Amino acid sequence: MTKKKTPHGDQSSPQQPAPSSDIELLTLKLKDAEQKLFQMTELGKRAVADMENMRRRMEEDRSRMMLFANVELIKELLPIIDNLRRANSHLPKEIPEQLKGYIDGIIQISNQLEKALEKQGVKKIEAAGKPFNPTFHEAITMAKGPKDTVIEVLEEGFTLGSHVIRPAKVKIGAGE
Repeated sequence: MTKKKTPHGDQSSPQQPAPSSDIELLTLKLKDAEQKLFQMTELGKRAVADMENMRRRMEEDRSRMMLFANVELIKELLPIIDNLRRANSHLPKEIPEQLKGYIDGIIQISNQLEKALEKQGVKKIEAAGKPFNPTFHEAITMAKGPKDTVIEVLEEGFTLGSHVIRPAKVKIGAGE
């Protein structure tokens, strides 16, 4: 028992326990607060995951845009490379001495251009002797040879990553 001081003096009275309804109310408030905390934590986790996904998608989109932004330029350069190869393949066997340095320089420029494209991820499509694949090959003509097999590459094809920039123009076997 505790003693209470009142204006009339000290009185002894037993301490009254908190009503059970107050404990129940506090318990409900605690459970409600815990549930709200859990919901807010989950919401925060989802928001963080959404931000990470958005950042990843934006980075992928930016990388893809950078990769394919050059496709049009590469498409413009491929015929130049083709013409430099053709010119190189038609060089006469005997070249005058005063032209050798000039021709060697042109050949080096052609090689340098091809290496620059390779460095940027441009790759030749391997076609000769392979089964015809319309994704990578454009059939120009058919001739005697193994059916549906590329027997000659008429114009090189190129890819950038998994994207076909230009299919290889090929002659395929007719199976005769």
